[in-house]
Amino acid sequence: MPPISTPQTQLSLTPMGGVGAQVGQAPHPGNNSISLGLLLDFLVQKTYHELSVLGELLPRKMDMERKIEIVKFARSTRQAFVRLLALVKWASSAAKVDKCAAISAFLDQQSLLFVDTADMMARMARENLVNARLPNFSLPCAVDVLTTGCYRRLPTCIKEKIVPPDPITSNEKASVLQRLNQIIQHRLVTSELPPTLVNLTIAEGRAKFHVPQEFEATLTLMGDDPAIPWRLLNIDILVSDPDTGDGKVLVHSMQVNYIHQLVQSRLFSDEKPLTDMYNCLHVFCQSLQLEVLNSQAQRLIRERWGEHVMIEKYMAGQCLTLAYWRAQSFGNDGKQEKYTLSVGIDSSDAAKPLQVNHEPPLPTEEAEHVNQAIRCDRLSIERLLVETVLVRSKIKLQELQTVLQRDLIFTKSTIEGTPALLYLPIVEPCSPAEYLTVSVDLQTGVLQPNIAHCETSLLEEIEECLNSDPSKLASFQYIATLRTLILMEHCKQSVQLLPVRCWEKLPLVAVSGEHPLNKLSSKRLYLQLMRHSSYYIVVDFKNKGPHQDEIEARYHLMRVRSASFYDQSNVTMDMTSTSEADTAETYLAPLSLLAIDPKGCIHGPDTYAPVKQDSNAYKRKLMSVGSSLKRQRYSTHCEYFQSELAHIVAMCDARIPYITLCEELTNANIPYQGVQVEAEGVGLVLRICELPAVEGVTAETNKALASSLLDCSFRLQPRGHGPWQVQLAFGNCPLSSTAPREQGSTRSVYLTYEAGSVVPVLKPFLLDWKAINRLYQPFLQLAEIISDPSQPMFRHVEVRSFNYQKLTLAYGKDKTSTMTVLVDPRDGRYRLLWGVVGASSTANCHVIVQHQLTQEFNEHQNLVRLISVLCETQSALQAICKLPTMPLLGATQQPQPVLMFSLLPQSSTHIRVVFRNTYCLDIHICKGKNTVSIRDGAYSMFDIMKVVDGFTPAAGLKAFLEMFVDESQLRRRSVSEDDNPPSPITMESSSDNFLPMQHSVPSPMNARVTGSGFAHPMTPPTATTSNPATPASPHTSVLSNQPYSMSPGPSGYPLASPPSIAAPSPSGVMLGTPSPGITESQTAHSPFTNMGLAMASPGTRNWPASPSMPGPSPVGRYGVAHSPGTAMTHSPGSSGINQQQGTPQATVPRPQPRILPHRSWAAAVPTILSHENLHKLFTPAPPPGVSGGTTSHMCSPIERFLGCVYLMRRCLNRQLQAYGETIHLTHIPVNEHGVTQFKSESLIYRITQNPTTMQTLQLQVNPHPDCKDPWSHDELQVLEKFFETKVGCPPYKYNAMVAFVRLLGAPTRILKDCIQLLRLELLPDRTLKWTIQWCLTIPPSAPPLAPVGTSAVVIKNKILFFIQLTRIGLTVPQGQEPQTVVIPILHDIQSNTTQHADLRNSPVTPSMHSVQNMMKRFNELYTNKTDCTIFAAVKDLMANLVIPH
Repeated sequence: MPPISTPQTQLSLTPMGGVGAQVGQAPHPGNNSISLGLLLDFLVQKTYHELSVLGELLPRKMDMERKIEIVKFARSTRQAFVRLLALVKWASSAAKVDKCAAISAFLDQQSLLFVDTADMMARMARENLVNARLPNFSLPCAVDVLTTGCYRRLPTCIKEKIVPPDPITSNEKASVLQRLNQIIQHRLVTSELPPTLVNLTIAEGRAKFHVPQEFEATLTLMGDDPAIPWRLLNIDILVSDPDTGDGKVLVHSMQVNYIHQLVQSRLFSDEKPLTDMYNCLHVFCQSLQLEVLNSQAQRLIRERWGEHVMIEKYMAGQCLTLAYWRAQSFGNDGKQEKYTLSVGIDSSDAAKPLQVNHEPPLPTEEAEHVNQAIRCDRLSIERLLVETVLVRSKIKLQELQTVLQRDLIFTKSTIEGTPALLYLPIVEPCSPAEYLTVSVDLQTGVLQPNIAHCETSLLEEIEECLNSDPSKLASFQYIATLRTLILMEHCKQSVQLLPVRCWEKLPLVAVSGEHPLNKLSSKRLYLQLMRHSSYYIVVDFKNKGPHQDEIEARYHLMRVRSASFYDQSNVTMDMTSTSEADTAETYLAPLSLLAIDPKGCIHGPDTYAPVKQDSNAYKRKLMSVGSSLKRQRYSTHCEYFQSELAHIVAMCDARIPYITLCEELTNANIPYQGVQVEAEGVGLVLRICELPAVEGVTAETNKALASSLLDCSFRLQPRGHGPWQVQLAFGNCPLSSTAPREQGSTRSVYLTYEAGSVVPVLKPFLLDWKAINRLYQPFLQLAEIISDPSQPMFRHVEVRSFNYQKLTLAYGKDKTSTMTVLVDPRDGRYRLLWGVVGASSTANCHVIVQHQLTQEFNEHQNLVRLISVLCETQSALQAICKLPTMPLLGATQQPQPVLMFSLLPQSSTHIRVVFRNTYCLDIHICKGKNTVSIRDGAYSMFDIMKVVDGFTPAAGLKAFLEMFVDESQLRRRSVSEDDNPPSPITMESSSDNFLPMQHSVPSPMNARVTGSGFAHPMTPPTATTSNPATPASPHTSVLSNQPYSMSPGPSGYPLASPPSIAAPSPSGVMLGTPSPGITESQTAHSPFTNMGLAMASPGTRNWPASPSMPGPSPVGRYGVAHSPGTAMTHSPGSSGINQQQGTPQATVPRPQPRILPHRSWAAAVPTILSHENLHKLFTPAPPPGVSGGTTSHMCSPIERFLGCVYLMRRCLNRQLQAYGETIHLTHIPVNEHGVTQFKSESLIYRITQNPTTMQTLQLQVNPHPDCKDPWSHDELQVLEKFFETKVGCPPYKYNAMVAFVRLLGAPTRILKDCIQLLRLELLPDRTLKWTIQWCLTIPPSAPPLAPVGTSAVVIKNKILFFIQLTRIGLTVPQGQEPQTVVIPILHDIQSNTTQHADLRNSPVTPSMHSVQNMMKRFNELYTNKTDCTIFAAVKDLMANLVIPH
């Protein structure tokens, strides 16, 4: 809470600066203030305290006293809080009082400053100014300074005592120093000098004597009198300790002063002053050097050398003795050896430097070299010690070299390097890493051998031998062992890039003593072939030669198997791998051991060994130690590479796979020729003499393929390291192809298999051989037909390629479609692959039925039959493939995209076409007739009065399909015949029995037994039975695998009816000509027995099993009449495969399509269409009567029809029935088919399907008779035109229709404004900046108010709709689209305001910001609130909106 008084900072009145400003300042008015909150806190605490005291004291008092105390407490407390209340009320006006107080305080302070200033001035006048006087002026001084410019009246003593005399000149100084140098030279010439003081310099009247590593003295003379003594000017001690001194001065300044005084006294009194000066300083410096060496030795022992060096004796100023190599206590002769180093002063001549003595004595040259270490610029005992040890090491190695040359006469060793190393070659040629190197440990003096690829234990034995008795080195076979190890390492390095793994020991099980493996030497190497893990190359080494100086390598091939027993007594558990990999997981048992001749491997037919001039390099004597050692030189040929071992590894690696293959062939009883070397040694090959016959193939096929097989050979590529390659050479192919590579007389087939010891190669090869036989069998059948030019198939198919593994055929009218037939070796089933060649612009149409065609071909395995089906179904499938199958967003009321058309093939000739998961077309391709039958797939195939779940019947489908029927080939059918529902039958292309239908009352005909011996079932098949015609799921499952065959020829429609039921046909039309396709052997059952026994038969005709009942021809049902006596015997477009081409057929003029009665089951009756009309039905084209322009949206007629039905039935009727009241629309029932009528408050809407084409929707708008608001004809035309071009047109979006219907239910004044916007879209105004497009669905670029694709019109208390504005009138660069913006408009009906619909927590883009500002400005400036503001606001945007780029 703020204080009661206002702080002074609110009224800043700063006084004038001055001395009195800091004195006697008036008190600040806020200094005695207190915070109101603090005051209230104090008052509450005081009240609480008094109340607590009363609570403790009142129980002890009488009742009257308690009352009196309570009244007193209440009165005092009330008075205090009343005062506080008065203070709080006064505090509201305390700011003015505080300002006045601040002004008053400021004025008091200013007054105080004025009074204080007057007092100070009075005090100065009375006290300080009384004694203030000016001095007398010095006129003479002023006259001198002003006239002469200087003051000459100073006392002369100042110049005599303070001012120094003038210095001598440089010339005088140089002449004096020159004279002094001459005096010093004369004195030195006449005096006796020690020999070590000859290093002197005379300059600037001084003589400087320099003794290296000791001292430097500077002397001079004070006159030219010979009796004047030398004067010592300076002494510098040059002795330093760079190792332990850390750069510090060794002699203290007091010591230097003392020596300076001592030497100066000697110069005054001695007869030979200079000699005495040298002796004094020389003795001191040598003593200091010995002290430095002693300290270095102590530090060296403490930090690095340790117990290996010891100070035996140290006498200050005399000598220092060190003992080293203390471990070498005894020599070769058993005498004790002692190595010492002594540094001291020469007792015979003290003028000499420090002397070094060695024990045992060193040779003179080596001793002189070592002694230089102490006389250099750097005084170091460690350097002296190291130099001594290096010389000792070399001497010791020379002694060892003498012993080795005596024992190893064929080995020449050398000593090189510093520190010295003894190099002893073990093999020849010998690489630098393969020398036995002997060195001497500098600290201990022990001989240390070292060689690569040697174990530590062996090196320790050699070291012990060298230090105890070097003559035993050769007798204990150490050199031979080292040779074996080096040769083994040569072998490892030679195969390190080969696919082998090196082992020195293997976990082998115990074998008998007579086993060849036990006859090998213990020094052996195992090379495991990585590609063949059960094979090892065993390399053992044996010493040869009179002196055992040669080693022979022998090679064996060992085959092993895994074993579970391990003999620890035979083979140790220690297994060492060159790669330090993990040991073998199982034990190994040797199966066979085969010796390998290296000469045969190197000089074989598939190897090449270059011949060299030096034949000794390729002898079996791998190494000899008798030749001289030479420096190795690098060349392209590696001397240490074991070429014969590499040849052996390569040979085994290449031939072992063939050994495994030969074993497989022998086990399979397949004859072969054996492994052979191909010409020029390019590789190995194994040829098969005869391949076995294949089961499941005819004997003729096996015989024909065996006779055409010329060669079968196995090879490993490349050179045995890659996969197996099997070459099959065939000749006499029964049919030629158009491939350029297959024009020769022979054809080769190459099969590739993975190579490996674990993976057998013969099994997959026999599977491929079986696949070749299975493919060759239908190929032979096809060759018999295609090779005959008289066959019709010769003109419709050609062989593109046949390589015995796959067959590629081109078929069709222009032969642009291809089919590849191959056999899967894994299961032996045929696989069909589809493609196109040439100028085809579409994919192969048979892709949609590829699974059905593959299944059928695996059943009958007849290529001729398959090609016949392909040619007959190609045209129809090409038409079906023209239907769009892409997903469309907003096509249904679901937010997910829905496929426009879904193709569900049931068989190769039966396809279901589903439109938006709602309507279904059942299409059967009639074989051999170039026709198809189409029915409404929403009706059950067993009972046309039932609808399949999930599908909706398409109203008017039968009438629409009749528009595409070729009337020139059909007779006129009566209207009454279409009223009679035919029996829903499943028509096969052959004379298969019909599927039994569901019956409530069993028909007498059901007792008949089929050809298989079983009676027909009474109920239709379920989803769990094997009947493929049962519709388990209308969307995904295969509803029927048995297609209709609409040709009334041999595969007509045999209809069955109970023979005991006699009822006349309702049609009354009795045609006496029966269908030629009806035979007495064909029987079926009526599906309408569940309607009761009183149900009339579908027609009166000669039914099978009831010949006494005549009936009409099937033309009354299916629109095709094939009378034997007319020209319409065949279908309109007969297939060219089964009929001769060029047969003239009679044509009848096509009349106008008749109007069929609309029955709910009419579309269940199949309609026969030719392939040409099917293409017209499914090919995208502009709407009827439109040749081009914006309304010429390319769409197929069937899509337009189903889209119109979908919008009418699925969307419009549902919206009116479910949401009519919500959207303020009332449905008006009508009896006309394809008409929907509804009304709003002022208009009546009538939506009809074009009766002529049935492919477009038309909207008719009429004013309501009771409408008060007049409607112009132009406004109604705008609604009708917008519906035809934007709503009831492709892509027939469900949500677009919903949005338009909601718009029609808007209030009249709002609808009129919306019609004005629709007019601007249909007829753009080029005077405006923007064009408008009404968004019926939410576009992707719209603000995220709702999911994309949903209805963009919402009408409740407020109206929400979306518009898209496009900028016009600007030049847009090529490739850049004009500027567009999607705007959500929100109109409030009550307040009649139109604004931009904003979304909370959404980022505002620059375009949205501009639109919001425009809409706000419009609502502020627009004054006409009686009319609707939608059109005015949008038009203002179109005219004035500017969006920044």
